[in-house]
Amino acid sequence: MNGHDIIGQLLTDPQVYLHFTDDRGLAGILHEGVIRTNFKGVVYFTQEPLKASETHNSLFIGATTHAGRGTHVLAVRLDLGLQVTRLTSYEFSVAQSIRLSQHRVLFAGPNPF
Repeated sequence: MNGHDIIGQLLTDPQVYLHFTDDRGLAGILHEGVIRTNFKGVVYFTQEPLKASETHNSLFIGATTHAGRGTHVLAVRLDLGLQVTRLTSYEFSVAQSIRLSQHRVLFAGPNPF
């Protein structure tokens, strides 16, 4: 699957979300099979296909602690039973860790946008 395919999925399936991270974060997620919550107890998603250079300011509000995140992305189709909360026009959260085995992983790798 490439960037165009992912965009097509985002446009046709409202349950498809993107989780941006870095190479180490993605490796950990894939190794454990879980996207773990952050210190606030949430996992963040978007449905905006952003370039790596855009994620730092658009998603991570320029925080130095998040420098380099956005170089990798996980595209998932979240199960309908999962409570997804819209935070902004482009940001969503889930208040629990996400087990990949319970959802369909569409793409996991370097940011294709």
